[in-house]
Amino acid sequence: NDYIPPTKQKSAAAEAVAQITSYSVSKQMSAVLPQGDEVRKYKGKSIKKRADGRYWARYYDKQGKQHSVYGKTAEKCLTRLKEALRQNESGSTNITSSITLGEWIKKWLELYKVPKVRPNTLVQMKSYLKDAAELYGYKLNKIGSIALQSYLNGIQQPRKREKLYTFLKDAFTKAYKTRLININPFDAIEPPMHKRKEARSLTHEEEERFVNACKTHNQGRLYLFCLYQGLRIGEAVALTYDDIDFVKRQITVSKSICPDGTITPPKTDKSNRVIPLFEKSLQLLDRNGQGNVFEFNRKTYQNKLAILCRKLDFKNVSVHTMRHTFATRCSEAGIAPKVVQKWLGHSTLDMTLNVYTHVNEDFEQKETIKFDTYFDTYGD
Repeated sequence: NDYIPPTKQKSAAAEAVAQITSYSVSKQMSAVLPQGDEVRKYKGKSIKKRADGRYWARYYDKQGKQHSVYGKTAEKCLTRLKEALRQNESGSTNITSSITLGEWIKKWLELYKVPKVRPNTLVQMKSYLKDAAELYGYKLNKIGSIALQSYLNGIQQPRKREKLYTFLKDAFTKAYKTRLININPFDAIEPPMHKRKEARSLTHEEEERFVNACKTHNQGRLYLFCLYQGLRIGEAVALTYDDIDFVKRQITVSKSICPDGTITPPKTDKSNRVIPLFEKSLQLLDRNGQGNVFEFNRKTYQNKLAILCRKLDFKNVSVHTMRHTFATRCSEAGIAPKVVQKWLGHSTLDMTLNVYTHVNEDFEQKETIKFDTYFDTYGD
């Protein structure tokens, strides 16, 4: 295995990688591999079903080294066995065996992500992938599923673990499909469990307290603007006074700001939109203003909001909660869902209704009264 200089605190995950870094197994190890029941043969090689439900076969390369292939079905395993034997016969088992995971991640981002994903998304991906740097020095074809599973299991933050699973799986799958590696280790990796915190909107009581607190807060104008307009934080801080038509009472949303300050198009095609400038938002603006409507410092806005919410004893609230609250108030006001979808810039109505629109307890009680009084029309 390639040498990686030791760090001050080498994680248990990294140690697992150092110990188990290949799907290749020695003859001595073959005795402990699951044997299972033979389901078919191909060129003298048996395909067997393992206890975990997967199918498995093994073969020896020209150097006498034993390898294993796996598949969720017997046919998948057979396909991989045929490909492995073909490459073994042609002597091209892995023409790029010297590439490291770090080198491949860089190439993978360049080929498959830079042309496709938004700059904001790319920044987030790179930020998450930095946490996998301890694996980057290893050869791509020497990192096995057990090592990767151990690494992922060692990540304590559920969201980070889920993101790295997604990114690394895509990178290894692309490497397998382009024949940089003969086996995709992610075929044998269990996805991490992650119960996401359910997003919410402010209750009416919380909203009243929040609005009053924002009136004297140095960043309160931005928070209230997001609440009253339903804008994403990146869209709000990207606004200039040229985007606001005070005569028609409209706002043109055509750009967003990434955490690193890069100006990009909004999140989706539907996010390019013209929305009404509502009365409460109008009161927050300077009709003679020029340049940016708000100062840009996204981290400051988020951190100061967290401090404010602790003072108000609000749980699970972020700037994005304002957007959820806007959608919920629109629903409570009886505004047509398709109109709310346009205002929010959602690609689908399902996103508007099932993700951003919440039923708060006080609103539910009002609807309950409606139902109870409906039957009063029949009399006693």
